[in-house]
Amino acid sequence: IGQDLEREDACSHSEPLNSDTLMNVAEEEELDISIGKVGKKEGQFIAESLPYYLLEKSKKASESRAHQKMPHYNGTKSFGRTRQEIRNGGKCSRVDLLLASRTRKSQKAVNATTLENNTLAVNEINKLKEQRDQGLNEKTDEKIIQDVLGKDTHGYLKAYGPGGSITQHLKVKPSRLDLSEEVNEVKKQANQVVEVAKKDAKNARAEAEQAKTEAVQAKKEVEAVRNNVDKKIAENNAVLEKKFSQLLDFLGVGDSYNNDDSGSEGPGPLK
Repeated sequence: IGQDLEREDACSHSEPLNSDTLMNVAEEEELDISIGKVGKKEGQFIAESLPYYLLEKSKKASESRAHQKMPHYNGTKSFGRTRQEIRNGGKCSRVDLLLASRTRKSQKAVNATTLENNTLAVNEINKLKEQRDQGLNEKTDEKIIQDVLGKDTHGYLKAYGPGGSITQHLKVKPSRLDLSEEVNEVKKQANQVVEVAKKDAKNARAEAEQAKTEAVQAKKEVEAVRNNVDKKIAENNAVLEKKFSQLLDFLGVGDSYNNDDSGSEGPGPLK
């Protein structure tokens, strides 16, 4: 009893608590109301004010949750526990966690707007994952999260739960991450330009080879036509000569014509 009285006497000289002091206690600090720390009056004040204090904190938490566009459906289960269940010896990405925590597990009535937001995000993520499985894109889970939810800002890691740090999760500062992404994007664009140039050069070589082949083929066709024309002319000349000879024979001047032809070659040898 004496010890209790000494504690009470000692506490009577402590600075009394007021409502402002009580309501402004930081969330990470514990409110110490153990025996010997406060007097009877302060203890009574705390006992009367604590329900109001807790009610105010609950009200602020409710208002904060009302601003969330994509609240989770995890209930009282922590995200850490959910990650552990998903991991099962492997890795749990933010995509895995978002799909697990934003997919409804019951038919309990929820806000229609937030349900639509969650449904759209889940469907878009599943679509990108399916395209990746089919080889239509090469996006990582982190890139998929960024495309669907936007970039992580102000050091807050989206779809990871309380305490998520961009630096701890990605092992790099956000500023360096942005710079790295810019460098990768420039490299990607440069590679695309190089590939286009290579493709154009390849097409140009193919067109040149095709033109050369067509020129050779055209030359062969011209030679064939020329040979055919020469052959036709020779055949026509032979036919004309034959008909002309037949005409002379018919007129009876064929021998004299032939003799004239032979005589025109010059006098014969002298005997």
